[in-house]
Amino acid sequence: MSSNNRVLRIYKSRTTVLQLMKTQGYNITDYSEFSINEIDTMYSNKQLDMLLTNENTGQKTYIKYYLDAKQIRPANLDEVIEDLFLVETILTKNDNLVIIVDGEPNETIVAKVNYLYNHDGIFVVIHNISRLQFNILDHALVPPAKVLTEGEAGIILKKYNLKDTTQLPEISRFDPQALALSMRPGQVGEFERDSSTAMKYKYYRACV
Repeated sequence: MSSNNRVLRIYKSRTTVLQLMKTQGYNITDYSEFSINEIDTMYSNKQLDMLLTNENTGQKTYIKYYLDAKQIRPANLDEVIEDLFLVETILTKNDNLVIIVDGEPNETIVAKVNYLYNHDGIFVVIHNISRLQFNILDHALVPPAKVLTEGEAGIILKKYNLKDTTQLPEISRFDPQALALSMRPGQVGEFERDSSTAMKYKYYRACV
């Protein structure tokens, strides 16, 4: 891959991931203005990482570009987590770590990501940079969606007389739309679909 092509892919991915973060309520002001030349310089100097704060919840998301290899190995992921969560304490377990890589995550790293959340409460989203060349949430065939707050999810459970979210249909945390929304296991997503009898109707999925 030529250097120019790599920089263009990074430029597009950065544009998309900032759009996704803005949709989730994050303040992207500090990072929203950039040119391809600036991306080229940041890439050369390994300064592509971003730290965003959600204006509504105070939650932070650290976005890290890991493009040195096709995959990030579990040991490398552990190093990143140690730096961000333990040494520099930039993130807490309430925050999100987003890593952008140059390939599809393999089964080993998917298992590692699951283990980190289930065992340590650390939530990691891994995006293939190829999937960030466009915003999936803007695609005509992708239903509009949002992640409900705990209060909103509680109202839905009560409305449908459900005991807990496990009684809802499921969406995998690794589903492309769930990844775009940074959905955590246990959270509920609200989706909107066209209907033949009504203009729109809403349905709900529990993230697993």
